[in-house]
Amino acid sequence: MKHLNNEVIYQIYPLTFNYAPGSKSDPYKGSYGNLKGITALAPYVASLGVDTIWLTPFYPWGGHGFGYDITDYTGIDPMFGTTEDLQELCKTFHNLGLRVLIDQVYNHCSMHHPWFQKSLKKEAPYTDYFVWADAKGYDENNEPIAPNNWPATWSSDGDSVWRWSKKRRQFYMHSFDYTMPNLNLNNPVVQDELLKVAKYWFDLGIDGFRLDATTHYACDPLLRDNPLDENGKQKRIYDVTTQGGADFINRLKQLCNSYATPKTLLAEYWFDKSPESLDKNSKLIKNSGCDAFFLDALNHKLSDFVKNVSTALSVIPKGEKMNWAFSNHDLERAATRLFGNHYTPQKMVMLMQLLTALPGSICLFQGDELGLPNPVWFGNCKKPEFDPLDLWTPFSMPWDAARAGFAMSNADNDPTKKMALQPDSRQYALAVSTQDKPGSTLNRVRKAIARRRNSIFNEYGNIYFLNRKKPAEFIAFVRTNADESRKVLCLYNFSDRYVKLTYKKRTYKLAPEKVLIKEL
Repeated sequence: MKHLNNEVIYQIYPLTFNYAPGSKSDPYKGSYGNLKGITALAPYVASLGVDTIWLTPFYPWGGHGFGYDITDYTGIDPMFGTTEDLQELCKTFHNLGLRVLIDQVYNHCSMHHPWFQKSLKKEAPYTDYFVWADAKGYDENNEPIAPNNWPATWSSDGDSVWRWSKKRRQFYMHSFDYTMPNLNLNNPVVQDELLKVAKYWFDLGIDGFRLDATTHYACDPLLRDNPLDENGKQKRIYDVTTQGGADFINRLKQLCNSYATPKTLLAEYWFDKSPESLDKNSKLIKNSGCDAFFLDALNHKLSDFVKNVSTALSVIPKGEKMNWAFSNHDLERAATRLFGNHYTPQKMVMLMQLLTALPGSICLFQGDELGLPNPVWFGNCKKPEFDPLDLWTPFSMPWDAARAGFAMSNADNDPTKKMALQPDSRQYALAVSTQDKPGSTLNRVRKAIARRRNSIFNEYGNIYFLNRKKPAEFIAFVRTNADESRKVLCLYNFSDRYVKLTYKKRTYKLAPEKVLIKEL
């Protein structure tokens, strides 16, 4: 089997992907997806032309982080099935020539994890398994003051990474929600414990990991305040993108390389959010054992594309360690996020054509190949028989809706309608999309993946943007191979009007919602 290189990866969110009967652990009978359901759709996934699948967490979890708040690192939640189901899944995909990556969440776990509960009580050896700190002092109301100014990426209890524990009389660090405390990756004992976890999954047959939140691995042991720039914005020097985190990843890669077929590491976000960090990032990435870094090429508007890709290529020349995605479980679906009420299936096909032109490896999120937008109505999930765990009632984050699934068919008795959570989901149903329609979104995405495999898009190379003064809805660049002996002109007009571009004394006129890809 291949290594990561320029692979196309298909991201699966097991909670909503597909359900199939037959597991020895099947408590909800189709209300949620399971491992058997993923195995059942293996031929469909392989038919897309992808090389690898990535499974988001299927471990026992605390009910707050949609699987990223793990309570048992080597367990499988009964709602998803059994260890035997996972082994069957791996065997099935391997027989089809696809590799299997799974999420590993080493930055944080659930506050209900036994490690954290013991750390609260200062039980050895768990006392320093998490990042604990004394209060800096107390305010006029005798409330404890956080140790420093580090911000949380998001949390339901405020902007700080610190939360006071009355039980332990100290603050604990949480890069994300307070229900997910940060593991202390500065502690070599914690690293050793996580390496045991990694070895368990590798020995079970997993081909590699997508590492969640690696930017937040480890932190400044002295817990120093981040300095401020002239505008009062923090320079993220001490809380993220640390050498300690990079050192742990390199230890993990040594384990990967101990196998006859080395295991793969795909790291989420390495880039710090402050511009002065680019030099630091360049050095860390150059020396990192990670095979690729999972990046978002598009945030909330098309104009992000030029900036994000240009920044990444300045850090990772020729895309040799890049992995790109337009949608994932942490973002609203691209169809909705980028186009809103102006979305058309053609625009989604264009996005996939754009994604497949990028150097490095790429990720498709389940449903992108069908042009799936965010659900627009959540009435179905209020029914207890559709959602016995009441997982879909509290929609608090924009990405919650993106984690809803897609229907397998348009039949009224199809149980996967429960996971789609929208009455119009059946127009995107898999059975409808897989009909023999060459012009369907699905088949055009397949064609884009096939073209990537048989062109310079499947090689590392550079991107030279041509339209910096044009509207953001028009993206134009020259894509090269590594030594620039071959070049391809790539034009994508997402706007509703004709656009002209002159390049090398030749003028190209592109109609609305059209793409031009021409070898030069």
